[in-house]
Amino acid sequence: MWSTAIWKKTWGDQALLGAAFALLWAAFPWIYLGLSAQIEMNAFQDILLRAIPEDWQKLSGVPFAEVATHVGRVALAFVDPVVVLAATVWGVTRGSDAVSGQLERGTMEMLLAQPVRRRAVYVTQAVATTVGAACLCGVLYAAVYTAVRFGPWSGRVDPLLFLPAASNVFGLMVCMGGLAAGVSACDSYRWRTIGILCGFYVFSLLAKLVGRLSASFAWVGYLSVFNAYEPQRLVAGGWEAWQRLAVYDGVLIGIGLLGYCVGGVVFSRRDLPAPL
Repeated sequence: MWSTAIWKKTWGDQALLGAAFALLWAAFPWIYLGLSAQIEMNAFQDILLRAIPEDWQKLSGVPFAEVATHVGRVALAFVDPVVVLAATVWGVTRGSDAVSGQLERGTMEMLLAQPVRRRAVYVTQAVATTVGAACLCGVLYAAVYTAVRFGPWSGRVDPLLFLPAASNVFGLMVCMGGLAAGVSACDSYRWRTIGILCGFYVFSLLAKLVGRLSASFAWVGYLSVFNAYEPQRLVAGGWEAWQRLAVYDGVLIGIGLLGYCVGGVVFSRRDLPAPL
């Protein structure tokens, strides 16, 4: 009985955010391709291959010659802030609500006052966050598929090429959700949990940039979770793309699961503060 009630409560808590992101990701590929199609391919190639220094290719993760194609330009949508930030926000907001968010609101005490285990509360939150991430990535891929299939570049690009890229977005969401849940289980204030994750996000971005731009500090890039988020490198098609996805998502999902497991152990053993 209470497991069903907790499940309904968890989905109710994330329904509004999930609906907002679903609408955003459903519309974004159409807007992105519509705006991109206004720049002719020849003009885009001239800007990318001539005006931008070659050293900047290190930041893109793939050669500019591959980016200056229809497939490459569609792939850039997956590294657009609309996708990356939304994926991160989903993981951080939902993961931070696992423990510290409910403690801060005072709802955790009411839940645990009922005949329900802490593990049930925590696992339900983790499963709902992960399933919600999968649904959102399904919406994103469906929007990319239809925009490519029926949009301005119809017939020039195979929309199936972008399925691994959408799967890489899912890996990022699981990673951030697990890390946020792990930190949330150790804290009692959601604002502090979110602050820690925001600092981690900025650190990961900077570490990736330093690793890409500095040959002597290339090892710093491996400290960033974004080193495993390379959707623009997953659109080549064939087994190579899926093998590379297995490595990337293996790292991201592995980190996320580790965060969930650590958080579950901490939450099951810690003393919870008395409600104020």
